[in-house]
Amino acid sequence: MKILRPRSKPKKAYPNSDRFGDDGRRIYSAYAGADGKKPANRRKQHRRLMLLAGASVAAVLSALFYLIGAG
Repeated sequence: MKILRPRSKPKKAYPNSDRFGDDGRRIYSAYAGADGKKPANRRKQHRRLMLLAGASVAAVLSALFYLIGAG
């Protein structure tokens, strides 16, 4: 079923040619990090997510027990 397959983009002859100027010197480095906001510490972010998930599960369970007990 060749019809259903998406067409691949044509390959550039020199894929990294846009990184170099006319004189052959490097315009920018692939290893230079982008300036921007750094992500929060992964461990802190994970702990926060787990705390939020635990609190929401506890709230749902307490509401469920309250409704069962009231009935």
